[in-house]
Amino acid sequence: MLKKTAYFFCFMTIFFSAHSLWAWGSEGHKTIALIAWTRLGPQAKSTVHELLGPGESMESVASWADHIEKERPETASWHYINLSVRQPVGEFDLSDACKDHDCVVDQIDKDMGILKASFVSKRDKREALKFLIHFVGDLHQPLHCADDHDRGGNEKWFRYYTTGSRRRYEWVNFHAFWDNLLQTHGGGDPKALARALERKISTNDEKEWEKGKASDWALESYTIARDDLYADLPEGPLLEKNHWGRDLPEEYYSDKMKIIMFRQLEKAGVRLAYLLNALFEGKSDPLVFP
Repeated sequence: MLKKTAYFFCFMTIFFSAHSLWAWGSEGHKTIALIAWTRLGPQAKSTVHELLGPGESMESVASWADHIEKERPETASWHYINLSVRQPVGEFDLSDACKDHDCVVDQIDKDMGILKASFVSKRDKREALKFLIHFVGDLHQPLHCADDHDRGGNEKWFRYYTTGSRRRYEWVNFHAFWDNLLQTHGGGDPKALARALERKISTNDEKEWEKGKASDWALESYTIARDDLYADLPEGPLLEKNHWGRDLPEEYYSDKMKIIMFRQLEKAGVRLAYLLNALFEGKSDPLVFP
């Protein structure tokens, strides 16, 4: 395993050194926006273009919500929802996990309501659109919908080796690992990645994913986190003193996580388009607009 993963760890060092904890990173959010844009109807495209204004696009504003957190700290909790992976969770439990509407599920619903409303300023609608574009992406990063008393993986640390030697390693937390997984699999060109993922989306996929609402998709992401991401990890926080990295499961160096990641990006793109078409193309769905 040491030889197999040596290059992987060397490559990861570049990205984890920046301590980015944002879902998918800029590349992932841009990829989702690009997939969604190709699926918008003509009226939806026109409305999005008008709201964003000259020089802006869904791709260019896709990570805006991450960059305003320091100026607007009240938005930090809007990017995720904490659902425990150690106990059964259903839709009834979402309200308990989303106090005062400070979670990604309720914020998506709020933004949809603002965009649908007739008597709302263009400025407020522009902001709601930018949040919506981003939050749909966050909702599909499984660790933004799950928790193990570890702040969504931010307090689960493992050590990885930067060379073939077992004497040299650095610490990386589990959430950052997932947020940066895209870059380790050639995600540096969002346009190229979006085109490649588009070719994998079947008509049946699209029909299946264009169902439900934000709460349904949050539970789907939660289930993926519970069953695939956390399944073989010890419970609770794992700080550096735990020396957890020695036992990182083999599947984290295989294609399993890459397949999950790409599928989630595809779903997010299709569903973002589904919501925007429901808003701006007159294709209202009773689940989207109860």
